[in-house]
Amino acid sequence: MKGIVARSTLTRYLSFSEKDTKPDRLKGYSDGKKNFPPASAEEFSPHELERISQARAAVTNYDRNLHDIREQLDLDLAAREQELNEGYLGQKETVIRSKESALESLRQESGANSEAYRQLHTEQEEKKENFRRVELRLNRPLQIHFARVYLLLLFVLAVLEVPINKLAVEFFFQESPLLALVLALTIGVVLITLAHFLGLMLRQVGHYRERLGIKGYIAGLSFIVLTAGSLIYLISALRQQYVDFIAQEQQQDLAAMLMSDGVGGLLGQTIQTELGVAGLTLLVLNVSVFFLGLLFSFLRHDPHPDYERLYFDRNHAINKLVKFRNRFEQQASKLQSEFDEKISYLDKKAISLENEIREMNSRRAALEAERVHDISMIVDVLRQQMLAYQSGNVEGREGEDIPAYFGEKGLSALKDRICSS
Repeated sequence: MKGIVARSTLTRYLSFSEKDTKPDRLKGYSDGKKNFPPASAEEFSPHELERISQARAAVTNYDRNLHDIREQLDLDLAAREQELNEGYLGQKETVIRSKESALESLRQESGANSEAYRQLHTEQEEKKENFRRVELRLNRPLQIHFARVYLLLLFVLAVLEVPINKLAVEFFFQESPLLALVLALTIGVVLITLAHFLGLMLRQVGHYRERLGIKGYIAGLSFIVLTAGSLIYLISALRQQYVDFIAQEQQQDLAAMLMSDGVGGLLGQTIQTELGVAGLTLLVLNVSVFFLGLLFSFLRHDPHPDYERLYFDRNHAINKLVKFRNRFEQQASKLQSEFDEKISYLDKKAISLENEIREMNSRRAALEAERVHDISMIVDVLRQQMLAYQSGNVEGREGEDIPAYFGEKGLSALKDRICSS
């Protein structure tokens, strides 16, 4: 576009064709008839000098326009380079420094350099060391099973006790089924709790023997076994008594029985009840459930009382530190993404400006190449005009007394005559 503006003064030369040489040929023919210029002439004729002057004026105007275009290009180029260096590359450097500062602040507040991180790391190392000492002393892995579902298993066993024990307690609470259900569940919870502690004491026998002494340990085991056994037998006897009453078609009135025999008499009568099929069935079921609870408790716990606690303390400390690191990494990643978006935008703008600058430099170089081409074109047109004049002049003279400067040799310096540089 800028080249077109510069070439606006070269219309005569851009549209030049062979027919445009006719005026020069006619002028040369007319002057040749008059034997002008003389044969001794060493300089161009006035007509030729006029053509040279026209060409020089065209080149001068062309160079003036081209100079203005170059200056504007230089101004635009300087503005773009300043915008690139100060507006975008400078801003990018500022954003990069801000990013580094923000990440460093985050590291100080929530990263590896923070007080919270140091405390968590110290806690983790302490927990790992505590666990490692016990692990080396025992020289075996942690021996626990189904730790995650253990409470659920105990709950299931307690619930299994409900329909079993309900058969016994409904002897007293036929008219209050909800109360009978609650009592049956309570008995189930008590039995499973006793099974839990019995399994724990059997599993960690060394710990409890050291803690309670041999006599205390045996007494503890005996207490749990006797309590659980008595409760299981009492429930079975109650169930058997209930079945016996039904077989004898007697009506059970708990208030009347308590009034007549008292609690002690009632319990004594229940204990003395000989277990039949119903009682024995209930006894076997309760013993089976209790044994399952004991077995689950035995397998659930490690023989060393602190091994599991230290194991989970260590894992908990590790997980806390991992969560802390993950939270920091998420915050750092989010912060970095925000700054990277800004940097990416500045990079895109910088690339766009660099492309503009590259295009301007290419255009400036192209203007120089176009000038060389256009000057050559002007010289060529001027040469055709002057040769046309000389040809017509020779024809007017009828080939005689031809001026010495005519011909290609005299036209060799045309470019120097129309160009100042």
